[in-house]
Amino acid sequence: MNNFTTIDFIVLIVYVLGIAFFGAFFGKNQKSTKDYFLGGRSIPWWAIGLSVMATQASAITFIGAPGWGYSGGLERINTYINVPLVMAFLMVTIVPFFYRTEVYTAYEYLERRFDAKTRSLTAGLFLVARGLATGVVLYAPALVLSVVTGWDVNVTIIIMAIIAVAYTVLGGISAVIWTDVIQMFVLWLGAALAIIKIISTMPDGFSGAMDIGAEAGLLQSLDFRFDLSVEYSIWAGVIGGFFMHAAYFGTDQSQIQRVLTSKSIKESKMSLIVSGLFIFPQMMLFLIIGIMLYAFYSQAGSPGVENLNELFPLFVVNNFPVGITGLIIAGVFAAAMSSLDSALNSLSAVSIRDFYAKYFKKDASEGHYLKASRWATIFWGVYATVFAFFAGNLGPVIEVVNEIGSYFYGALLGVFILAIFFRRANGTGAFAGVIAGMLAVWAVVTFADISFLYNNVVGAVVAVAVGYAVSLFGKAPVKEKLAGLVFGDTEPVQEVLKRRQSEADKIKEIEEEKSMKKWPYILVGYFFVTLLILYIIQTTTM
Repeated sequence: MNNFTTIDFIVLIVYVLGIAFFGAFFGKNQKSTKDYFLGGRSIPWWAIGLSVMATQASAITFIGAPGWGYSGGLERINTYINVPLVMAFLMVTIVPFFYRTEVYTAYEYLERRFDAKTRSLTAGLFLVARGLATGVVLYAPALVLSVVTGWDVNVTIIIMAIIAVAYTVLGGISAVIWTDVIQMFVLWLGAALAIIKIISTMPDGFSGAMDIGAEAGLLQSLDFRFDLSVEYSIWAGVIGGFFMHAAYFGTDQSQIQRVLTSKSIKESKMSLIVSGLFIFPQMMLFLIIGIMLYAFYSQAGSPGVENLNELFPLFVVNNFPVGITGLIIAGVFAAAMSSLDSALNSLSAVSIRDFYAKYFKKDASEGHYLKASRWATIFWGVYATVFAFFAGNLGPVIEVVNEIGSYFYGALLGVFILAIFFRRANGTGAFAGVIAGMLAVWAVVTFADISFLYNNVVGAVVAVAVGYAVSLFGKAPVKEKLAGLVFGDTEPVQEVLKRRQSEADKIKEIEEEKSMKKWPYILVGYFFVTLLILYIIQTTTM
């Protein structure tokens, strides 16, 4: 587009290079994989929470959600309405187990609870699912940026991949989190400026835009029909979406790895609270931008785009001042890289911790593992880049990412539920449960007409049921192996004291955790508040 000027190009390039150098800065003092993958467990909770939100507001959301709002209004907010409930669940269950066992990856916990084959299976599934999804996530913004800037799509794919790989290789998880913090503010700035611009061009401002959206039925979000084929009903969102996000935030290494970088269990939980409170309004914001774009173009004429992913970026290019356009398009880069960097670092962590160090090089030095981790990051960057070249043939990118995840996430969540809540479950049962869960999802996708959100419920329920049933035919886990690894159980005192400086540290940690007990209830209450807000919007605009 000729509206994207030389000054905009300069702003874009300066921003991207600045992010790259900022991220690389964090690698100078890294001496171990603990530094590279966990940031030395010293990253503050608020930065972790913002990083999770930045990844959630990925390029697909940043450019895709306004297109969603433009075409379907608020109905897709149901996919995210469950997030406060999910964070409350994770605070009480999965996250404390990961932190207390001092694991690097979620799948290490499964070996301690079950056996090596269960760990390897789940870690391998993560590599497959996240590796493929990363290629799709890279393709989506690259396509839009090619339209906006006039560059070839393959060029934009390579540029974004090189930059994200470079600072992730050098800076590790610290670079991922701190660059995400910056990029989160860029995303919010772009959203705020877009809203201000649309309001200033509408005759009746914000209320006028919302009136137009209401007349088109775009403010209707709560569909209470209990029809499994309805893609975004409230039931699909609350039930299916809960299982999807519980698996995503609780068992996907790209998300859980951030939580493990915090200084204490309390700070891990506080980072979850940030996400629980703000992911919903963040998604609501992007959908409202889409509704406002609908109102804008109903006055200004058709936007003239076939791909709704291009809607928001092209609006920015055609309506914003020189320089500001470059900054907001940089936000698309920001969103893309916030998804890429976390995926690359987590893929590297699982590759090294769950496979390389376990099966190929068991007793190497920390320096060796750190070097191998950086090479693994490069490998996955190349893998995602190559796959991105073919992602355009797979269909709408948002649907592709959701479909990829739906085959794996439910079964993965199921095996963690088995591990934490079912003392009788053993490794053979867990392994069988994962396989059965994925086969059940395949059967549902092939033979039934239901919302993809329910795939995660099917995968989890079948994994738990089959896993527990198979476990009953084998030996029960020995009691000693369950210590500290199942819900309601505590670690032996000698183990607690061995890993902490003194009993006083443990007492302090217990007191800190007590202060967090109210927050799961607050998040549950917040969930009902969001339902009430959507209900008020819906009933007052009908």
